[in-house]
Amino acid sequence: MDEMAMLRAAGPDVAPPTDAALQAGRDRLTAAARPARRRRPRLPKPAAMGLLAGAAAVAGAAAITIAQVVAPDGHGSATAAAAEVLRDAAATARSAPPVRTGAYSYTRELVVGTGTGPDTRQCAETWFRRDGSLAAGEGYPERAGGRCDPKDHPKGPPLPADGADDHRPHADVRTLPVDPAALRGRLYSDAAHDRGQNPGDGGSRDERVFDRIGRLLRMTLPPELRAALFETLATIPGVDVARGEKDALGRTGIALARPFGDARFPGRVEIILAPGTYRYLGAKAVQDMGDGSETDLSALLVTAVVPRPLQRP
Repeated sequence: MDEMAMLRAAGPDVAPPTDAALQAGRDRLTAAARPARRRRPRLPKPAAMGLLAGAAAVAGAAAITIAQVVAPDGHGSATAAAAEVLRDAAATARSAPPVRTGAYSYTRELVVGTGTGPDTRQCAETWFRRDGSLAAGEGYPERAGGRCDPKDHPKGPPLPADGADDHRPHADVRTLPVDPAALRGRLYSDAAHDRGQNPGDGGSRDERVFDRIGRLLRMTLPPELRAALFETLATIPGVDVARGEKDALGRTGIALARPFGDARFPGRVEIILAPGTYRYLGAKAVQDMGDGSETDLSALLVTAVVPRPLQRP
């Protein structure tokens, strides 16, 4: 006797299921078998801070097509409009006075998330190594009125990513070349060999270089290196410019934007800069999740150099 016959024998008086009951069961099975909807991590999570992100700014978050300017080496580059903005940004950066760099860069940001789930407003503190990788980070709820004060954080200072001390010194940004062609080669090589990256970083080398430049631009950098980073952005395929974009505080800026994701879940991520000075303001990312879009906005509140992770300025 097979299993189905045993079941029928165990309950001969049970009425057969109705068509409606059978259809309901089929519907539940179909729903259970459907692939789970992929969700992109919110920016407040430390590993996701690579989105400028990780993490893209068009209201519809639709897939976009960008006309690229083909560079002499055939690898492609930013659009002509983006290249013009980046040339001006590089010239402005080079005219800035020298700055003091430190072992680590501390940043404090407001991060706002909206979309298919409940809206979030978080404060994020991060400690970046000199190469732009994350040494430590923590998020906590925003206080009323956009206040992000570490004194209001009930849990105290966060723990570093690798224990009590940072055991991953990586490259010093002062060793990064300031020649744009050499810097591009270095950043693309690092992306291929996981140098200067965060554990959660992924995507193509173009995406990883774009994200890393966004992290570096938040930091206190020598003027020559900041200028070279802008010139390197102009060589990344798919980079375009969007004017009138706003960060999480509503400050209006010029955005350097690039698509990410795939045909099923397209998105766009932006680095937002202050007009005229090209100071880093924040980032914006939008991704189509199939049943709606999710938007993450950040605003840089504080940036400073500190001698070790977990130390505040």
